[in-house]
Amino acid sequence: MTTTSTTTPETRHTMRRILTGALLVLTAALGAVLAAAPAEAATGTYLRLAHLSPDTPAVDISVTSFTGQTLQLDGVGYGNVSSYRRIEPGTYTIQMRPTGNPDSPPIVSGTLDAGAGGAYTAAALGPRSGLSVRLLADDLTRPPAHSARVRVVQGAQSAGAVAVTWNAAPVLGSVAFGTATGYVDVPTGSGTLGLAPSAGAPVQASVRFDDGGVYSVLVVQGPGGLEAKVETDALGVGDAPVGGVETGLGGTAPSSPGPVVPLAVLAVAGAGAGIALRIRRRVR
Repeated sequence: MTTTSTTTPETRHTMRRILTGALLVLTAALGAVLAAAPAEAATGTYLRLAHLSPDTPAVDISVTSFTGQTLQLDGVGYGNVSSYRRIEPGTYTIQMRPTGNPDSPPIVSGTLDAGAGGAYTAAALGPRSGLSVRLLADDLTRPPAHSARVRVVQGAQSAGAVAVTWNAAPVLGSVAFGTATGYVDVPTGSGTLGLAPSAGAPVQASVRFDDGGVYSVLVVQGPGGLEAKVETDALGVGDAPVGGVETGLGGTAPSSPGPVVPLAVLAVAGAGAGIALRIRRRVR
């Protein structure tokens, strides 16, 4: 005996309404998850370290918070800048010692009061006889459209004050040794970064600044003379730094929330597909 199953037009109409409602709910949930993703990725407080004292040998750098977070970087030489580390807001002590001498008195010390959502570069600047830890506030907010944000940190003692130009336009004035400028917005694209020291020959470097990028130009003494090292602070993503962001100091900070969003999206999408499949099978 053969049994025939039929579905009335009224039943099909009801099931379509159920399917439409379910998909609308899932779409709203998916939109909420996606909307939260950029905010999640952009939050955090960040710190990086730089050695910009030309007559100071390589150092071991320790960063310690009052709550016990620690970071140790060994053998940091002149001209080097670490990747950003995500840290908790709070007060930190930064100490630099000669490499391989953990029990020696620090060459220089500094204190960082890290505010929530801030980004900082702790730079050893100046000659060794007057070395200090300069705490630079990094402005990682997105610049206006068709612009990049640039600053200069002068770490070349032999150059004296350095005049900086971008495509022959003076954008940052004259930068004294051991100092850093504020950020300025410049037109984007490929061009020529000019360095005109008060002592020595001028230098030009071919550089590209991308739309929405934030950069620090480090003036350093290279083997062949004056050099410009361009560090990318952030690239078109608001206040989330790029370029090797490392999470936590000494493994004590919370882990990165990055994978949570993709898994949530997959879960919502999978649930939507399952419901749609079950409803369609019943409608047929």
